[in-house]
Amino acid sequence: MQNFLGNPCPYCNKNFAAGDDIVVCPECGTPHHRECYKEHSACANEEKHSENYEWKSSLSAVHVHKKPDAESAENISCPHCGTENPSSCHYCQSCGAPFEKRENLIRNSSKEEFQRERERIITASFEGDLNGISPKEAAIFVRSNIGYFLPRFAAFTKGAKFDTNFSAFFFSYFYLFYRKMYGLGIAVFVATMILSIPTFLLDLVTIQQQYVDMGLLSQIIWEIPHQQELAIFSLIGSAFIWAIRIALMMFFNRLYFARVINKVKIARTNLAHEKEDAIANFFRKKGGTSIILPIILLCLVLLSSFVLAGFIVTSEFFIMPDMTNFL
Repeated sequence: MQNFLGNPCPYCNKNFAAGDDIVVCPECGTPHHRECYKEHSACANEEKHSENYEWKSSLSAVHVHKKPDAESAENISCPHCGTENPSSCHYCQSCGAPFEKRENLIRNSSKEEFQRERERIITASFEGDLNGISPKEAAIFVRSNIGYFLPRFAAFTKGAKFDTNFSAFFFSYFYLFYRKMYGLGIAVFVATMILSIPTFLLDLVTIQQQYVDMGLLSQIIWEIPHQQELAIFSLIGSAFIWAIRIALMMFFNRLYFARVINKVKIARTNLAHEKEDAIANFFRKKGGTSIILPIILLCLVLLSSFVLAGFIVTSEFFIMPDMTNFL
């Protein structure tokens, strides 16, 4: 680790000295005191990872050359100091030198190792279990944002009834699908769509009238009866939608905690004879997050708007605007 001597730790700003316990971020190569990394629970330069940031020493590097124990296809020999490193590393664990021309697969493996290190450090601060599951199992299942969820899970274990989650409030069923809570997500989506029907019909009247005023429609295409009653139902529906969002904000974390406990216990029972890695892989598959379904759902919602616009444009009452003034 002499390559880091004299350089400051990015968390405490104290220079590294001989004998310091130093850990290196496998993503960007930033060195930290182990205690600093444990306290911060992440790389101090994590926000720069998306910019392909790489830590550079401001001092002349002094490398400690180590002779490889044995050649192995699973290890990488550092070209600077000769230390054998696991193939998942993007930076040398001894001198911090970057391994050039690494494949994307190896970079992803490095992120996986970094994620496991984060899980280990964060769960180390929790004692006891979480209503029958260990903090490690919960962390592996939650996968993303464990620094946010685990303290709240611990609070629920000690008797807390609810906690606020603003992501659930603002993104509603999109966030439920993102967290793979599909059953509740479908229920909230269907309820929201049904409660939005009166508002949608009133908006349809407004859009048609605007098209008429702009000279794009010769008359209203769809007449919507009982508009006064619809306005009342629209207010009631909107109130229920806001109530659903507030309920999600207040109780999502509690519901998510219950889901994590249930899934982990079921997996533990069904995979009792499997190895620990197989169980962990199952947790990661069933847990964590999914961005694909929320994106698909968003596309469907946007597509419905285009379909409505298509009906208006293809109507016999639609008047094609004169484009000669724009040519």
